[in-house]
Amino acid sequence: MAVIGSDALTLSDLRKRLNPDGTIAFVIEALEKSNPILQDILWMEGNLKTGNVTTVRSMVPTPSIRMINKGVVRGKSKTKQIQDTCMILEDRSVVDIELLALQKDKERFRASEDAAFMQGFSNYVAEQTFYGDTTQNPGTFNGISVRYNEYAGASSAFGDPSYQVLSAGTPGSNTNTTAYFVGWGPKCTVGIYPEGTMAGLKMRDLGEMTVHDSDGLEYQGVATLFNWKVGLAVQNIRANALLRNINVANLASMTSAQKLALMDQLTRTKNRIQNLESGDKKVVLYVSPALYDFCECYLNDKTNVFVTQQTLMDGRPTLYFKGIPVRKCDSISETESACAQA
Repeated sequence: MAVIGSDALTLSDLRKRLNPDGTIAFVIEALEKSNPILQDILWMEGNLKTGNVTTVRSMVPTPSIRMINKGVVRGKSKTKQIQDTCMILEDRSVVDIELLALQKDKERFRASEDAAFMQGFSNYVAEQTFYGDTTQNPGTFNGISVRYNEYAGASSAFGDPSYQVLSAGTPGSNTNTTAYFVGWGPKCTVGIYPEGTMAGLKMRDLGEMTVHDSDGLEYQGVATLFNWKVGLAVQNIRANALLRNINVANLASMTSAQKLALMDQLTRTKNRIQNLESGDKKVVLYVSPALYDFCECYLNDKTNVFVTQQTLMDGRPTLYFKGIPVRKCDSISETESACAQA
């Protein structure tokens, strides 16, 4: 499996390693600002032209007790393979050459239009990272929510997805959200791109060309082509943990006891992550805007021992849950249906 450098890298790392021109650097930085999850995803080149195959161990041999003059049963391990495919996203922005001619700073005007398309790509990739479902849309990839779609399963040495999921209590009627503890790492959870390609959103200036309006009539415009081949691979089921069935409608009216119960359940969810302190992964907690508000307001609770806030060197305050950074993601739904028990 090809990995750039010794480990999987973020888009910013890849930008520095691949020495792209200023346009590509602008694309990557703009994407990071749009969705915080894109700051954290580690990217790895897949081993297929369409994505990646991960081989995971599903059983290890159990040793036998050796007795004098007695043999032992020969053991062996078992593995299974999981195939993840990448989706291909493409779009193009077009500016009428007559409109462009009216602008004093033509490049800046085009860049402002292109930025809207980049925002659209960023929003869609972030959404699919959580909610992509190949049974509903074969062209996408399976997101985290689909991979962990039941809760309270049996404990397994090699990972039952439903064991990594807890429920916050009685769900509402399509008023629920999920807290996602995601462990990013080369042997944990990674973003993938097809073998022989490059990570990230690509943009290409197509220059002036003949385009068509909504009635099929021709005019001249300048076009920018956008393309992104992207997927997700969960190589260790136990690297992630989800708290589901958080009823957003109740967050603002919770009693102190109910708030404490939710924090306790978040702690139990966190503890489902395998080797949390091992250093082989970067764990981040992703929450919806309403749940982020709840966590930040909990800073003022006199019983708070869960949530802290630090100001980074750049002056940006960062929220932490038990030492794990908390990111607010608009792509996380607050209208989820109830998650069922395994």
